[in-house]
Amino acid sequence: MAPRCRSTHRVGSVRATVATLPVPAGPAVLSVRITPPPQPHDARTGPDVITLGVEQPDGTFAALATLDGRYLSTEVAGGFTGRVIGLYAARGTVHADWFAYEPTA
Repeated sequence: MAPRCRSTHRVGSVRATVATLPVPAGPAVLSVRITPPPQPHDARTGPDVITLGVEQPDGTFAALATLDGRYLSTEVAGGFTGRVIGLYAARGTVHADWFAYEPTA
């Protein structure tokens, strides 16, 4: 079975896997893209839109899941006061050779 990348979103006690995407065996380049919310932007929209994805072998970005940025706010996330990017294993074994953060702007 080919390896898969999975996006699991959790809001309070509700947890759901919203997307999975096959990835080639070997190292994977994960990407997070932050964009402004769609217009009209008002109090009912988040501060931004977060898209999680994987870099394909040809260098293109394959979107895995998109999340309204308001779900990563202190009010919704229960005391979380900032956004952190890193590796996290919920179960099983994960082998990470490296982690790098490279802003694109």
